[in-house]
Amino acid sequence: MAKKPTRPEEIVARFVGAWNAETLGERRRLLESTCNQQTHFASAYGEHTGIDAQLEAIASFRRQFPRGNFSASLLKEHHGWILMGWTIHFGDGRPPLRGVDVGALGQNDRFVRVISFSPIPGP
Repeated sequence: MAKKPTRPEEIVARFVGAWNAETLGERRRLLESTCNQQTHFASAYGEHTGIDAQLEAIASFRRQFPRGNFSASLLKEHHGWILMGWTIHFGDGRPPLRGVDVGALGQNDRFVRVISFSPIPGP
């Protein structure tokens, strides 16, 4: 029996869940379920490749904003591309930051590339 494709909503929920996870083990599990080992990540703050580098980016955010929290939603998906909107609530009184990510999925329903754009205008 062929493996059932992962729904894009599940991919988005698990990917953003890695940013909110309390433990390194949980973060790794969530990233490994949504990213390939050589996934390329890019944002206005820089680029890196691989799950280990993404785990370090998350750890750095958690150290700087220990009460920070991400939320995200699937905006659109087609032909192996996912567009997700996200919001960071820093937990320190500053206003939230909103952005969008564009992710390319590989044949295994895991990201091969995630490009992040922020901040974006909005209410």
